[in-house]
Amino acid sequence: MLGFAACGDLENAESESASASALSDEARFDRDIRKKGCMLLTTKLVSATFDVPADKLKQMKILGCLYTGGHENEIVEAHISMISVHKSEESAAQWFGNATKSKTAEEMTAEMDKVARQLDAKAELDPNAKSMAKVIMGSVGGKTVNFEDVAGVGEEARVNDDGDVHVRVDNLTFIVSAYKGAKEPPLDLKGVDLKQMAVVAKESAKQWASETAPQRKKDGTRLAKAIVAGL
Repeated sequence: MLGFAACGDLENAESESASASALSDEARFDRDIRKKGCMLLTTKLVSATFDVPADKLKQMKILGCLYTGGHENEIVEAHISMISVHKSEESAAQWFGNATKSKTAEEMTAEMDKVARQLDAKAELDPNAKSMAKVIMGSVGGKTVNFEDVAGVGEEARVNDDGDVHVRVDNLTFIVSAYKGAKEPPLDLKGVDLKQMAVVAKESAKQWASETAPQRKKDGTRLAKAIVAGL
């Protein structure tokens, strides 16, 4: 859902996904790779990239493949998600360009509203899933989205303000995020009114994300390069 929202068009995203079953003769990757997140991002690769013992990493097949681990005062996170196979390199490049386009807060709000309307029109979708998706989109709408180019990763790669690295290799696209560093400080809610706890927690998480964004960009790029080298 977040991937569809990134493109701002649920119908086009669904059409692109369906068309991947008819790959062009020149397409390098077939659609089976979409289910192989933990083969693209292996424990060995994460261990070697971030110099952390393999037995300290926990693997979870969540929206691709996710690893968490580390030591008492340091954590390691590595995630590959939104693994998509497009019918051709040309269509992948077009999709990538749309998905990694910088947008103003007004443009993001308009796109989230559009996707929300498309969700409402999908009678087959579970109402609870729709509601959850709208909450997520509500947190995305109204925010400026900035991307910058990342050199030396696949055919093209771009990273956003949060440190998520979007990658395209031929007709394959995916998103990589990673972080190795200090753990987030415990939230101090002493003296905070019960009604304000959620607000304080949200602001604290936002501040931590901002402080660690440079490291996340660095680690995400490092991991993306390692994944592409192994393709």
